[in-house]
Amino acid sequence: MASQFKDRAFNPRRLKEARIAKGLSAAELAQEIGLSRQAVSLLEGGDTQPKAETIMHLSYALGFPRSFFYKQSDCEFSGNTFFRASSSMTKKVRESQLVKADFVEMILNELEKYIDFPEINLPPMDEFEGCDWNERDIEELTIHCRNFWKLGVRPIDDMVKVLETNGIIVTSINTGSLKLDAFCQPRHRRPLIILSNDKQSAVRRQFDSAHELGHLLMHKDLVDNQSLMSPQEFKRMENQAHRFASALLLPEEGFAKSVRSSTISHFTELKAFWKTSIGAMVKRCLDLGIIDEVKYTSLQKQISTRKIRTREPLDEVLPVSEPKVLKQAIEMIIKAGVKTPMDLLYDFDLPAVLVEEICNLKKGFFNLEGNEPKLRLVKQID
Repeated sequence: MASQFKDRAFNPRRLKEARIAKGLSAAELAQEIGLSRQAVSLLEGGDTQPKAETIMHLSYALGFPRSFFYKQSDCEFSGNTFFRASSSMTKKVRESQLVKADFVEMILNELEKYIDFPEINLPPMDEFEGCDWNERDIEELTIHCRNFWKLGVRPIDDMVKVLETNGIIVTSINTGSLKLDAFCQPRHRRPLIILSNDKQSAVRRQFDSAHELGHLLMHKDLVDNQSLMSPQEFKRMENQAHRFASALLLPEEGFAKSVRSSTISHFTELKAFWKTSIGAMVKRCLDLGIIDEVKYTSLQKQISTRKIRTREPLDEVLPVSEPKVLKQAIEMIIKAGVKTPMDLLYDFDLPAVLVEEICNLKKGFFNLEGNEPKLRLVKQID
């Protein structure tokens, strides 16, 4: 094994993380590297130490640098994770995203050595202590948020920007599943929101971002482990986050004044203005008493008939907001000459493709092409 690893202890947790991130079972990894399923389990449990040759095979099969397997666990998260996902989301997908969340913090830890990120600036919650988050409480909370961030009653054009400006780390990743929209973790240093790239829609991203903010504000100290909640409790919590997102993006004072008709064509016009889906606006009109149940049912039927429930008008036109803070941090460090791209990648101890995805960097940002020694033919061989 290379000399730089000889005094560092193999970290079995890192092996499990790399395997989960790659989407492999222990049996599948065992087959890839020519070991038994039991041997991989022993390695992951810390019961045996891998040989140098085994580390090389693991690195190649999983696509992680060898140094990753010796990195100490300095960012393990033990709190609750709020998933906005279908109940049919698999355990495999869930575990993969949790591992990637730890990778985000690994990257952040390195970047914070050189960059001052925006300070955490969340609305104070003292006046809402003890709330059971009924509809009125939630409406008041969204007004409180808009006032605190000086948003008025105007549309929020870029919810991701609002979150990043106020110190929340936001990233978007390929989850490999249409069952998962987003999730968030309070974390002890900075809240983290991870959005899915698998459903590219500007209005969906707006709503997902606001939904996760709702969890961070309303449920951070209320829910210890959502996996222990009953289906009814979980549904209630999700409905509260839905109501928060709807009220934050469509404030009663501003939105109600803008609704002049209850036709699908008018809601399409409003979509361009409020950056919120037709479906969400129709539901908000019902919640605010702008339309009644009969009209709401009629509009739902029209949405189904026109086949615009999952893909609406303007979805191909409205630009999807992208997280920028992590990307800008890396670009600032490189531009200032503090680190080269390869220096940073070495510090992250993560695969280049994974860092590019998490930090919203263009594909190939860390490509080694062009960095090889320059050779020149000086003499022709006879």
